[in-house]
Order: sequence, then structure tokens, then C-alpha cells
Amino acid sequence: MKYLKGLFFFYFLCLFSCSDKQSMPEIINKSAEEQFYIPENIYASSIRIAYFDSLSKAAPKNQKEKYNLRKADALLYAGRTKEAIEILERLWAKSNKNALRYQLDLNEEEKIGPLLALAYMRLGEQQNCIHHHNASASCIIPIDPEGYHQAPEGSRKAIALYENLLNYNSRDYTSRWLLNIAYMTLGKYPDSVPEKYLIPESAFESEYPLKKFEDIAPKLGLNVNDLSGGSIVDDFNNDNLLDVLVSSWFPSGKLNYFINDGQGGFIEKTSTAGLEEVKGGLNMIQADYNNDGFIDVFILRGAWMESLGKHPNSLLRNNGDNTFTDVTLEAGLLSFHPTQTATWADFDNDGWIDLFIGNESEKGNVHPSEFFKNNGDGTFTNLTSSAGLSISNEEEPFFVKGVTSADYNNDGWMDIYVSTLHSTRNLLFINQGKDKNGKISFREDGLNRGLQEKISSFPTWSFDYNNDGWVDIFVAGYRRSSFYNIVPDIVSDYLKEPNRAETMRLYQNIKGSFTDVSSEVGLNKIGYAMGANYGDLDNDGFPDIYLSTGEVSFESIIPNRVFRNDAGEKFQDVTTAGGLGHVQKGHAVSFSDIDNDGDQDIYVVMGGAYEGDNFFNSVYLNPYQDENNWISLKLEGIKANKAAIGSRIEVTVIENGSPRTIFHTVSPGGSFGASTLRAQIGLRKASEVKEVKIQWAGSGTQQVFKNLKLNTFYKITEAKPEAEVLHLQPVAL
Repeated sequence: MKYLKGLFFFYFLCLFSCSDKQSMPEIINKSAEEQFYIPENIYASSIRIAYFDSLSKAAPKNQKEKYNLRKADALLYAGRTKEAIEILERLWAKSNKNALRYQLDLNEEEKIGPLLALAYMRLGEQQNCIHHHNASASCIIPIDPEGYHQAPEGSRKAIALYENLLNYNSRDYTSRWLLNIAYMTLGKYPDSVPEKYLIPESAFESEYPLKKFEDIAPKLGLNVNDLSGGSIVDDFNNDNLLDVLVSSWFPSGKLNYFINDGQGGFIEKTSTAGLEEVKGGLNMIQADYNNDGFIDVFILRGAWMESLGKHPNSLLRNNGDNTFTDVTLEAGLLSFHPTQTATWADFDNDGWIDLFIGNESEKGNVHPSEFFKNNGDGTFTNLTSSAGLSISNEEEPFFVKGVTSADYNNDGWMDIYVSTLHSTRNLLFINQGKDKNGKISFREDGLNRGLQEKISSFPTWSFDYNNDGWVDIFVAGYRRSSFYNIVPDIVSDYLKEPNRAETMRLYQNIKGSFTDVSSEVGLNKIGYAMGANYGDLDNDGFPDIYLSTGEVSFESIIPNRVFRNDAGEKFQDVTTAGGLGHVQKGHAVSFSDIDNDGDQDIYVVMGGAYEGDNFFNSVYLNPYQDENNWISLKLEGIKANKAAIGSRIEVTVIENGSPRTIFHTVSPGGSFGASTLRAQIGLRKASEVKEVKIQWAGSGTQQVFKNLKLNTFYKITEAKPEAEVLHLQPVAL
């Protein structure tokens, strides 16, 4: 009887508790229903169309057009451009007849013309760049003849409207910019652009003759046509071929998982990988959290949504057979905060990779950042408070948009740099190591280390740009002037006129303290980027910069920007020379040697944030495979974390008879987009590799390897005395 009573007790307990347990897909879907697909969310355009339509039908006659204008705006941003044009044309005609005086206020009426012109620009883009996509020419500044619009109606009507708007206000730089772009799409730039509105060709000239990169995504089947999201290019199945994982940020968006077949193509395995129910995420970052030798994935959600951003992140365990399992719940990582940025590192040097997540806070909506210690058994413990990493509170909230980790003071402990919006001070947390009880803690020390400036910034990373053995910090600015969009600032920048937009920052590390050298190296320019990453464009051993210009507004048809590192002395704008000036809403960026030929190719997610702002992703094939020498190193930790994240590589070569050293830290690179963990290191014209030093993160093990060959792939396992040659053949894509 006592046994039966126990069973009944357990049964009723389960009725009230076990039944409440939800799976991760259910949790993700519920948060989307409650916080995303509602009229209050500006990105849920289809929901807003129905909402404003219902308000228009119910409103008094003199208020109907207010809601029709908002409906037209929602239609445009939902991708239903022709329907938007139909409403806007009617409102434009009424406005020209002065027939909206008592139905719209002045600000609303002034929006009609620019919105109609933008709708025609968007129509031309849809009819040409999307429906008749030419990867090598569509939407690349300056637009080549192959990218000229074959369906010219959209650009023609946009030109007429923009010239009308400029005649009314010649300082309307948004209209001036879009007018020039529209003429480019018709092959009539610069000759047909009215001289007073022309942005000269010289404004787009590159500062170095970089070879042109070709977008081969359509040939590979990797031209995913979707919205903004994350990207990871890495070897998920350990066959030494690099695979691709791409996300889309809508809760209904899918992950796309592609396996490199080694024959020059990719096979989509999303369904068989068990990823169909995982759904969207704005960013992703990889690590081997359980040290089983297979790369796992952490998906970040809720960014930009403020009070509507309480969406869960997901930890995907790689099962080693091209399948993944969402283990968020059992790992102890379930939380509900708006974020798109995190960094993996072995912060306590125990051989297991830990996780720091930067959350977005504002007054009245505080979401402290999170620090999770890896317990080594597949679970994590939240030690945010005891580690001193809560960051935000009601008195001082930080809207965190980027985080990066590195050992900035070379003491063997990984530190954290935090990038924030809204002109607050970015933060530098120095790792204090473990106390006598084995507890780890951090001290915010940016003020004492030269990082006291208040800036508004977004993507960030740690790299040794000048190869001096001290890890430097790059962070892209993200604040425009008082304009609605960034375009007027970009035009001012091209015309060399003053503006108040935030510029990029490069902080040189001088023995653990930092100095802003942006002006000295030529980076005191607008770097208004969302996704961004670094890699070596030309295999010279100096890391270069790719910035994805991802502002959400449709007016911001501005090119991605690319800067070549000239021997650690300065950075050169090579955007147009490299054929990399894509004007779509670039987001995540991943550098990788996707074809195993010894140089780094670039994967870029091109979609925007709004429902109708989808576009094809790009894969830029690097043309420098025969130009310079290189070495590739895949590290595997034993006492260090398995993927060797945070481990430092020092390659000394002989070039022109003299020694030269290149430094590299194993990481996914930037804070929005994840590059391959396998180190691809350019050696320029080196005649030999003198030695390779490895300092393993966490364990502190140091190893030196000699007699390694140029242009060779190696696997280096911690504590093994010899490097293993990987006999990888280039893949003809």
C-alpha cells in the first residue's frame, strides 16, 4: 500500500509539473508567437499590413489615409512592392493636388514622394538583381554592364522622382545617392547624371590594385536567398573538407546545412541533420564544448527586439554523424534575453571551453550579460555575478552588440572586450585568474588601459594586425548623424565633407595597454557595419578587414567595405578593385579556405532584417592561390580544449634572407560571422619555415616544430612531438 501511495503521489506530481515541460522547438515557437508575430514588432510586416488595413477600414474618412500610408510602408518592407506602389501613386497624386491637407500631417505627407521613389528602386532591384541574378555583377559597385537592369521601369521612374525631390532640396543626400545608383543600374552613370548631383567616379577608386574576387555561390548551390543571419564555415564531420552552416533571423527562418562533397560541390543536409525544427537565429558561433572532437554550434536570438527580445538561444550538439541535437535544456543554458553576440574561451584554464554572452540592455529593460562555466560533463553553471561580469544594471545599462576574447596582457588568462551602442564606454574585463578557492573573476580595467572613450560601436574582434606579439582590438563604429539613415553620412564621406557619424577604431596593444591608431593607419572612416570579420586577402601574413553594411532601412543601399592591411603600417580601401562592394544588406562574414587551395575565401550573408529584404548570399573565391606562400595548421588539444580555441601560433619564416614572424590566435574571428578554426596563415614570399611555436590555451603547454614545409596542411596534436601532414588536394569548385 505504501508503494502504491508513492506511485499515486508521483503520478499527480507529474500531472502538475512534468506536463509543463516543453521541448526547445515548443519554447522557440511560443516566444515567437508572443513577441515576434505581433503588430508592435516593426519587422513583422505581414502582420502589420493586416493590422493597418483593419484600422483603415474602421477609421473615419479623414483618418483612413494615415493608415493606408502605413500599410503601404509595411507592404514595401514585406516585399509586396507593386501593391505598395499602387497605394503610394494614389497618395502622391492626391498630394500634388493638395487633397491631403486635412488627412495627413506635414511630416506624413512629406514621406510619400521618397517612399514612392524607394518603392520603384526596390521594384527594379526585385525584377533584375533578384529575379535575374548575376552573381558577378548584380549589385556590385561600380555596376558592370552585365549588371545593368534589363527591366528598366523601376530605375527610370525612381530617377524622375529623385530629380524632383532634389529640385526641391538639393541637400537631400539620400535622394542624391539613390539617383546615382539608379543611373548606374541603367548604364548611364556618370554621363547622364546631372552634374550638380553627380557623385564622381573618383570617390569609388581603390587605394591598391587588389585582384578581383569572383562570387561563385550560385555555382556551388550556396547562394541561399534569405534574410539576415549568421554563418559558420568549418569542418563539422572531420573529413578535412569545410562545410557551411547558415541561419536566417526570423523565428520561422531555417538553418541551411551544406556538406562539402570534395568533388567541387555542396550537398544540403538540413533535414537529415535534424535541423528543420531548430529555426532562426541572427548569429551563430562554434566550439567543441564537450571535447568529443566534433564542432558544436551556439545560436543567438532576440537582438534588436528590446522588450520583445526575450527569445531563447540554442546549443546544438554535433553528434559526429552529420546530425545535431538541441541540448540547451540539459546543458543548463536556457535563458530569455535579447542578444546576438557571444564568445567561447577557456577562461578558467581547466581544458573546457566556457561561454560569455553579451545581452542588450536599456533603461527599464535590463538584461545582464551571462557567464557560463563549463562543468566538463555536458552542463554549464551560471557564474556571472561571482565572476564580476553582470555588466548592466538599471543605473548603467549597456546595449551590448559585440564581444571578443583574447589574452591582452599575455599572462595566460583570457580576457573579454565588450562593444556597446548608444555612445557608452566600451568595456575591457581583465581576467584575474583563480582565487584560493578556485573561483575565477574579472576586473573591468578599460579606463586604466587607454579605452576610456565613449563610442557607439558594433562588431569587434581581437587580432595582431602588426605582428608584434600583442593582440590588438578592432571595433566598427555604429552611430549616424541625426539623419533617418546612414546614407547622408556615407555621401559626405565619399565627397570628403565633414559628418558626425561614428568611425572605426583600431586600438594598438602596447604591452597590455591600448592606443587609438585609427588615424595613423587610415581607418578613421565610416565603418558602419553589422557583420564583419578579418582574414588574409592576399596571403601576405597581415590580417585584412571585411565590413558588411547591414543597416535595416531600404534607403541604405551602400557598399560593403574592404580594407587591405599594408604590412601593419596602414589599411587601404580595396573595395572596388576586389569586386567586393556589394550594396545589399551584408551581415555575417566567414573567412575560410573552402577549396583547400591555400588561401582564404569569403562567405557573406546578404539578406536584410525586414520580411521582404531577402537576397542571395555570396562566396567570393580568392584569386591569390599562386601568388604567395602559406601554411595551414589544424590544432587539437589534449589538456587544452579540443578545438584549441585561444591557442597562440607563432610562425617564423625566412624571407629575403631575414627572419619574419607572423602571429595568429585560434578563433572564429569577428563577433558577427564565424571563420574556420583551422589556421590558414599567409607567408608572402617566404623561402622557408624556420619554426612554428604553439602555446596551448588553458594548459599552457608550449611546443616548437621545425622543418615544416611551405604550402602544406598540418595537424598538430598537443604534446605530440611531430606535426602530421594532411595530404589534402585542392577542390576544383
